Amino acid sequence: MRLSTRSRYGVRALTALANQEDTDGRCAREIADDEDLSKKYLESILAQLRTAGFVRSVRGARGGYILARSPSEITVAEVVRALEGSLALVECSDDPSYCERADDCVTRDVWVMAERALNDALGSVTIAGLVEKRRQNEPPKC
Repeated sequence: MRLSTRSRYGVRALTALANQEDTDGRCAREIADDEDLSKKYLESILAQLRTAGFVRSVRGARGGYILARSPSEITVAEVVRALEGSLALVECSDDPSYCERADDCVTRDVWVMAERALNDALGSVTIAGLVEKRRQNEPPKC
């Protein structure tokens, strides 16, 4: 399983918004430039993140995007689910009726266990945690 660029860029965009020191909005162009992302693609991702309730758009001279929730309350798992859909590795883990063998399938248990581990891992990381890690990795400002 691979996460799409949509999820990776979405997490980076939210981290960039959370990392800003002021409360003014940031336009998609600024985020795209800072994160080395396509502006057009980022705008599409930000629209999905707005629909999912992670960001709000602000109009005006200091407009752009701001976080709609605290970065400590946004997990990577939530963002990935909003941008990708289910994190199910196989169809039958979400919907046992998908396969008539689901109740007796020993491999299904493996896929469900792996899916839970992935959800737990991504659910344990918040945008605030990523911001803190980013700040620790930044060179000191003179």
